[in-house]
Amino acid sequence: MDRFDVGLLWKLWLISIITVNCNAAIPKESYQSQISVQGLYNASDNVVILNVTNFKSSVYEDTKGWLVEFYNSWCGYCLRFAPVWKEFANDIYAWRDIVVVAVIDCADDDNNPICREYEIMHYPMLKYFSINAHPPSLGLSMEKYDDINELRHSLIDLLEREQQEGRGISWPNIAPYRNYETTNIWKAIPNNVKYVFLLFERTDSHLGAEVILDMHKITILQIRRVLSDNELLCETNKITNFPSLIVLGRNETQTFLKIRIPTREGVFNTMKEFLISKGETIPEQNSIKNHSIKIENHKLSVNTPKQLQATGQIENTEISGDYLYQLDLENALKYSISHEIPLHKMIKDKKMDALKKYLNVLAEYFPLRYGNIFLETTRDIIKKRNNISGEEFSQIIKSIEEEMSPVYSGPSKWIGCKGSKERYRGYPCGLWTMFHMLTVNFAILNKNAEHEPRKILEAMHGYIENFFGCADCAQHFVQMATKNKMFDVSNVNDSILWLWSAHNEVNTRLSDDDTEDPKHKKIQYPAAEHCPNCRYENGTWNEENVLVYLKTKYNYTGINYHDSVKTHKNNGNNSNKLKIRQERLVLNKYTNNKKTGWDFTIFDISICVVLYVASAIILILVCIKFAVKRTYRKRHYVSLLAKCDFYFC
Repeated sequence: MDRFDVGLLWKLWLISIITVNCNAAIPKESYQSQISVQGLYNASDNVVILNVTNFKSSVYEDTKGWLVEFYNSWCGYCLRFAPVWKEFANDIYAWRDIVVVAVIDCADDDNNPICREYEIMHYPMLKYFSINAHPPSLGLSMEKYDDINELRHSLIDLLEREQQEGRGISWPNIAPYRNYETTNIWKAIPNNVKYVFLLFERTDSHLGAEVILDMHKITILQIRRVLSDNELLCETNKITNFPSLIVLGRNETQTFLKIRIPTREGVFNTMKEFLISKGETIPEQNSIKNHSIKIENHKLSVNTPKQLQATGQIENTEISGDYLYQLDLENALKYSISHEIPLHKMIKDKKMDALKKYLNVLAEYFPLRYGNIFLETTRDIIKKRNNISGEEFSQIIKSIEEEMSPVYSGPSKWIGCKGSKERYRGYPCGLWTMFHMLTVNFAILNKNAEHEPRKILEAMHGYIENFFGCADCAQHFVQMATKNKMFDVSNVNDSILWLWSAHNEVNTRLSDDDTEDPKHKKIQYPAAEHCPNCRYENGTWNEENVLVYLKTKYNYTGINYHDSVKTHKNNGNNSNKLKIRQERLVLNKYTNNKKTGWDFTIFDISICVVLYVASAIILILVCIKFAVKRTYRKRHYVSLLAKCDFYFC
């Protein structure tokens, strides 16, 4: 058997082993341990930070509700939403014995199983877990808003529903007061309560519930809501303006209190002034904090440059130059197939078609130095499937990677896509870089591929629409693809320019955004220093020169292998594996035009014939052996009968 047959036999054996054993237990390797991921929250943000070890033990079987943000620390929307969520957590901190505000970072590979199990398809996603929730409850999705007032109102609606359904009995009652008689209100009131406040408000108002929850720890008072549709109680108490406030004392007649400012803080201050006038004191911890701070002034907590350098988050040396780095390409690929795709609970139908197209262009055009057969094998396994779970896909990737190690050429870190802080750039930059590289090299290798000029763009569109974690980013891209007529691109060079133009459009939209790295501004690229001839004198683009620039920068030959392993030191086993891969690539080179309808090459058929003939010969020999044994036993039996007959005679 020649060396080509050995290489092909090895591939067939590997595919069969991986397909059969894809559910086998695979040692877990944390992505976070390779690329340090700094979350967007810390303990001082009044949020509970969850992870794979404490998630279920926290949110299930608790006397409190849990409102959890599933986020991704590189997601632009999540970066913009983080200050809102922190302010919201601070805003309702007095409610923490009723509902807990929490977060979990799905960018941490260790949390991948949790985010997949709870069907987190985009970021950020808010889920509310009821009190005393039990598995298999996946929580109730809650609308996310960029305004803390809307978030608070949405949460109040959930809490009110909890009480209506019989949960939250120990909570303060936020349901509207429906009785028409106030003289008997004291029958159900504990003896320690001195004052009952009735807050009259419109039916669509959340003010009463907010004040009740804000002040529920003050034991000497009780607050009830009365809605404007309670006509009898409103008429009896001559209430015509909303909101209005009445206070009832055990031994006093009711008192009308004037609300000078009809807001949450205004009602609180009105009640506080009344209590002080009666000689009562309000514990400091129950006071409402100043909520007038604007969200845009709330900055994310950051470390000093010296602290970041001490923890290894910022290196002392900066990489400069307009280069295409191999490690950026590999890390984008690795995060995509090892983390982002496996997040999906089940991949089928439209998502499965998108996955097959994506894996196909990767297998054909991604320059993986040590493991092109890694991508080919993955593609070949998936293309035979109609559906696959994210967990099974993850196990397949890990199995192939372990079998073919080393697949990647260097450590998991960003070079050209490295941000000044952990939350900047990284994976989104790497994904843009990877697709620029794919469009360019597809065009170079398929100059006459006019029948499929959008092959890379369509794969990119399918991936972003179905798998990219930042929902806001994905939606913008899909809308841009339709607006800019991506599916009308008619040649491979135009596909390169379409992606370049789209990237610059995104840069324009995100310029000066909170997600922009202050040390890596969103410019219209290429910069003049990198391509002086890419613009005319009037500042417009010279697309012919831009195309030359893009083909030069993103060409395979222009890849910079900074920090990649240039001379790989293999033991004998790894040397053999690398040799087999090289032989497989040679085999593809000579046989890619000699395929049958079932995607078998003539070498595939020949080896199958050899195996079939060998199996047939072995089977024949076994049959002959059994036949000989049977004949021998028959003769021996006849001989014994003859002896027996002699003795009986």
